Amino acid sequence: MKLRNRRKAPSGAFFYGRRPSVALHVIGHKGGKGGGGGSGPSEAPDSLHSIAYARVIDLLSEGEIYGPVHGLGGALRDVYLNGTPVANADGSLNFSNVSIDFRTGTQWQDPLPGFPASENTIGVNTELKATQPWVRLFTNRQLSAVRVTLAVEGLSKADTSNGDINGYRVEYAIDVSRDGGAYQQVLASAFDGKTTQRYARSHRIDLPAGAQQGWSVRVRRLTANANSNTIADRTFVDAVTEVIDAKLRYPMSAVVGIKIDASQFQSVPTRAYDMKGRIIRVPSNYDPETRAYIGTWDGTFKTAWTDNPARVFFDLVGNDRYGLGERVPAGWLDKWGLYQIGRYCDELVDDGFGGKEPRFTCNVYLQTTADAYRVVQDLASVFRGMAYWANSSVIAVADMPGDPVYTYSSANVIDGRFSYTGSALNTRYTVALVSWCDLTDMGRQKVEYVENREGIARYGIKQLEVTAFGCTSRGQANRVGKWLLLTSNLETRGVTFSVGLEQCQIRPGSIIRVADQHLAGRRIGGRIREATASRIVVDAELGIRPGDRLTVNLPSGKSETRVVSSAMGEPLTLDSGVYSYDSTALTWDLIGLPGTAMHIDVSTPFSEVPEPDCVWTLESEALSAQTFRVLSIKRKDGVLADISAIQHEPGKFNNVDFGTRLDRPPISVVPPGVQSPPTEPRISSYYIVSQGVANHFAVFEWTPPAVAVSYEVQWRRDNSDWIQLPPTGTTRVEVPNIYAGAYTFRVRAMNAMGIASIWATSSLTQLDGILGPPPRVTSLATTSLAFGVRLDWGLPPGPSIISRTELFYSRTPSFDDATPLGDFAYPQNTHTLMGLAAGVEFWFWARLVDKNGVVGEIYPSGVGIHGKASADADLILDYIAGQIKETHLYQALREKIDSAGETAVEVAALTSALAAMWTVKTQMTVDGKPYMAGIGVGVENDKGVVTSQVLLSAQRVAVLDESSGSLKTPFVVQGGQVFINQAFIGQASIGSAQIADVLRSDAVNPQGLPVLSLNMRSGVMSFNGTVSDGSRTEINNNGMRYYYPNGVLGARFGGG
Repeated sequence: MKLRNRRKAPSGAFFYGRRPSVALHVIGHKGGKGGGGGSGPSEAPDSLHSIAYARVIDLLSEGEIYGPVHGLGGALRDVYLNGTPVANADGSLNFSNVSIDFRTGTQWQDPLPGFPASENTIGVNTELKATQPWVRLFTNRQLSAVRVTLAVEGLSKADTSNGDINGYRVEYAIDVSRDGGAYQQVLASAFDGKTTQRYARSHRIDLPAGAQQGWSVRVRRLTANANSNTIADRTFVDAVTEVIDAKLRYPMSAVVGIKIDASQFQSVPTRAYDMKGRIIRVPSNYDPETRAYIGTWDGTFKTAWTDNPARVFFDLVGNDRYGLGERVPAGWLDKWGLYQIGRYCDELVDDGFGGKEPRFTCNVYLQTTADAYRVVQDLASVFRGMAYWANSSVIAVADMPGDPVYTYSSANVIDGRFSYTGSALNTRYTVALVSWCDLTDMGRQKVEYVENREGIARYGIKQLEVTAFGCTSRGQANRVGKWLLLTSNLETRGVTFSVGLEQCQIRPGSIIRVADQHLAGRRIGGRIREATASRIVVDAELGIRPGDRLTVNLPSGKSETRVVSSAMGEPLTLDSGVYSYDSTALTWDLIGLPGTAMHIDVSTPFSEVPEPDCVWTLESEALSAQTFRVLSIKRKDGVLADISAIQHEPGKFNNVDFGTRLDRPPISVVPPGVQSPPTEPRISSYYIVSQGVANHFAVFEWTPPAVAVSYEVQWRRDNSDWIQLPPTGTTRVEVPNIYAGAYTFRVRAMNAMGIASIWATSSLTQLDGILGPPPRVTSLATTSLAFGVRLDWGLPPGPSIISRTELFYSRTPSFDDATPLGDFAYPQNTHTLMGLAAGVEFWFWARLVDKNGVVGEIYPSGVGIHGKASADADLILDYIAGQIKETHLYQALREKIDSAGETAVEVAALTSALAAMWTVKTQMTVDGKPYMAGIGVGVENDKGVVTSQVLLSAQRVAVLDESSGSLKTPFVVQGGQVFINQAFIGQASIGSAQIADVLRSDAVNPQGLPVLSLNMRSGVMSFNGTVSDGSRTEINNNGMRYYYPNGVLGARFGGG
């Protein structure tokens, strides 16, 4: 279903509240007038002057609207041309010759003066030549006339005899043809005078009536083009305007007519208007200016301007011109619920800058047709709500404070079961970026940054980006962000349960109370055994205090809460006696004692007498029921339904609006709910001498709190980072081998439920200890391995408190590019880095770290120790061969074929959890000796190392190519050697090479000779220059020679 217009206004645009300043569509035209010419002794003054005006009608909105923010008297302050107001606050003008006329969009408004027609201007800008007339066809048979605008770029003639510059005359004519008939001349005129600037004039051409197909308009230049440097006479058809004569009222459309002196602008300026939007229906007891509600609302309406989002929602959904009124009449809207939402929107809250503002306002400009559901939900989002269809009504609900309308406990849900779910951690946002429109900056979009510092400390940065629909207040945008962050972090629990007829008392958006005795840790709800208006009897053993809150679902379906005044339990059996206790006779805190039945009195009678089996719930300062907001009610078989709801935290609203402290009521008494911290944290120290070395110890102690089972301890020295110690069950920990400095520690207690207390922090205490950081490693060396590098480092001698060695490596010799290689516990002093490509090189550094986390100096301090994976081909091939021999695939490939014949062929496949292999083997036995050839393909998992390989077993392996008609062998392996006829290698590492002929460079000089050439047979090395002169240098065993470009020997060193 789409929002649409039944009786559509010209543009379909409409807006509510105070409209952001934006440019609108142009539907106007411009015109001008001309004057006479003159002459002078040497150069005649310009006699043709053009004054052009832009006349524009802008359609602002569906009517009726309030109009300019400063009223019609100050309307020039609310009109912006190219972003600048026409008038300032003091009345001074930024533009001259600007006239404006508003129509607010009533049914019977007058036409705009100065706009007697509806016009459409079409730019042409075509030069008009005597040899080529300009012609245009008009097929709109509603046209009354066309306006042709002609222009000259300049008009003058120079007298070649004396140099005087005078005026000139260019004649032209305009013809009209109807329905393709003969042209009739309707105008003959001329540009006659002198001008050095562009001059334009317009002619209205009335079109003859009775056209069936349309009209053709032709413009002819009668004066031949001069085509001379002494005459300026270029003429142009500048524009043509289609005109329909009519004084239009634009009923129910807010429009503004504006006339602008075009000399102040290069083109028609953009327009923007600061307006108050539609006048809509509001409650009859509501004052939109003061946002006050007088008395009780009787359900009737009046019309007024307002930016209250609930009223905007009511108008848009119920309007039959541009809303959903045809499908959803106003009588189908829940006007009473919207009335309560509207009052909540109008309450004043802090704006964040020392002032007050309404909680929610809606200033939105709707210009296009959109999906109805999306627009309605976007509007509802302004007041933190949603809309849905139920019981033949459109119902809007908002996330705002409210009392639970019904109570559910294990006594009135199916099987007494509540199922809970928690929100994902990635939906618990800690930073919100809220986009809003700033009316003080032409309605441009701004972004408000909102953060939850407690959430950031717990979850890190989890960013949410949202657009606040219809929001033009920074304070409101900030509250939107705070609400989103609090909601995602506090309302993390969802609940589902099944009920019978109790579903009839709620609907989506309702707040409910859930008394789940399993989560609470004790029974807090059930059904009434008998009752009066001020007393109920329940079959439960409860401990009740005066002031506790008793909630009952009454027979009418209402849920009412009353304060407990007294309670009495009976019968109670002690020492074989039966006693009855009255709460007025007890002096300790419990006034109701366990028994088989409890008589509970309330301070104020219920509005109706509860009936037996009505559901009750008991709450206190120590234990409260949970509150949830209903999301959905899904019907099942018969009268059953599944209810889904989300956690509701009523304290968040005052926190969002006023920054008040957020206290969450306890919902469980499973001990303990809060863990007390340790007390009296204190620091001391001592030292012992071992092997001539003094070892200093720090001692951290504290006094334990109740029910703590373990402690977490952190310490630091001289304001460094906190160092975590292992959890402990004692109240004293020691840190050995400390350095001298100022120490502090903190400790928190943990209980059996894993609940942690707040930190208890000691005072800063100066302790004696080691005076310096750990020493450097004594050496660091590398050894090349096949596909790896081994590192060995030296540790300093003597007693020490070294904890580990940190190694770093880099592809460059600079430590600035290094990354950690790993930590190696003391006294390990070697490490092998495997899995490298052959010939790969690194640079390495090392440093020591002591048991206190203090790091020593980097070794070496400059360029790192160089290490390189071996490039020795023999070593690498032996290493690979050894690995191949260990694989199952090799062993399967080398197994002899069990055959009685002299020849055999075997194809085998093996799959298991650790290997997949396929082999093809051929075998021939000659003189009792088997000869084999085979191919093996396999993948194996050897202790977590997966290897895939293809193995060939044969005395000769060759690649054959017969594409040229003869047999060629480009690649052969035989006798432990590889023969390659020709190869292209991107990069090669060669241990040693034996070259039989010539080694030359790929690059050549302009003569086509290689830049570098080494003849292995003659022993001559040649250097041929890269420039085009052809010079070269040769070196042999006798010496060196240099040749000029012409081949003449230029220099010689040595003999020969």
